[in-house]
Amino acid sequence: MKSSALFPFILLIAAGCTVQAAEVSYQNDPTQPPVSHFRGTCEIDSDGTKFAARACYTTYYPGDQGFGNEYSPPVCMKKPLRKREKEVLAKIYSRAPDYLQAKLCRLTQLFVTQSKWWGPVGWGFWEGPDRPPGTGVYLAIASRELRSKKSIAELENETVNQLLGIRDAGGGRRAPVTRLQGVVADPVLTILSEVAHEMGHVLLADANADGEDAAHPRRRVSGPPRSACFEDAFLGTSWNADIFHKNMRRWADFGFQNNNVQKNPDSAFNVEGVRAAVRTRNFGVASDAIRNVYRNNEFVSLQAKVAPEEDLAEMYRYKVLVDASPRGPVLRLDGKSIDVQSWLKSDILAKKVQCLRDLGFLTAQP
Repeated sequence: MKSSALFPFILLIAAGCTVQAAEVSYQNDPTQPPVSHFRGTCEIDSDGTKFAARACYTTYYPGDQGFGNEYSPPVCMKKPLRKREKEVLAKIYSRAPDYLQAKLCRLTQLFVTQSKWWGPVGWGFWEGPDRPPGTGVYLAIASRELRSKKSIAELENETVNQLLGIRDAGGGRRAPVTRLQGVVADPVLTILSEVAHEMGHVLLADANADGEDAAHPRRRVSGPPRSACFEDAFLGTSWNADIFHKNMRRWADFGFQNNNVQKNPDSAFNVEGVRAAVRTRNFGVASDAIRNVYRNNEFVSLQAKVAPEEDLAEMYRYKVLVDASPRGPVLRLDGKSIDVQSWLKSDILAKKVQCLRDLGFLTAQP
């Protein structure tokens, strides 16, 4: 989920985190593809109650943790979850596609955060060997998100607001920025999509999907990915690969572009530039950035255009959305419906979905 604040922005669960660059060195860096931290077997849990029963509250935040002896794993608070929160978690699990259920039931721990409105509210965390015991995979969602009644469209608009620093135009009026419209709210699907985004970040780290380059900081503790498709389907298609390789990281802060630059001029997007335009009330720049997503069939959301890691996490989120909803999420832009099912089958997006498959993200196997 999200990490540190950008200016005083509220942090949503829609953004994710992997793990910070290792601060310890290893004489013998791994050379074989990583063994997944998603291990063990899953019990039959058709209604999700067993999954929900495992959840606990935490105040832990992975972005604040050190390495080696300075590291402490996340822990549960003694306070029990509310009945309503468990019910929502159970619905999320039962609604998830089998491949996501297979990862959710194998989490080391599922957390619910109770952070303040200004703090980190959710996250996905892969515990590398430099953080002993080094075998954990964790996911957290905010308690306030479990109470949410938002539609997918409302979640997307809220994320855009946080990403770009959009405020009301004054006098109670909304800033005049193009927004997605939703037809029917499906809160469980919306919350599931937030969980899927966080899982996308955990899976990226677990498979070391972006670590084909031996210089990647995660390669100190994890071997090369089983497929190099990230280099082609994501970097080669949509990003300046040279810049990415010069700025590789293990922790992705919400909205932090990390100097990454998109490859194709017609889909160029600079977070800071659009934020600056919003601050000067040039809302047309923000509207163009939003429309650009749905015109070019290259990214599935504005957040996906922030950085390659977010591109993968958002791609996974939208794949889960489509597979969890027979009709696909119902979205409209400028009065026109967006056929999300067909959208994901377009050339570039289909290539990215295939990469998720090649990396093993869409299989129910451990």
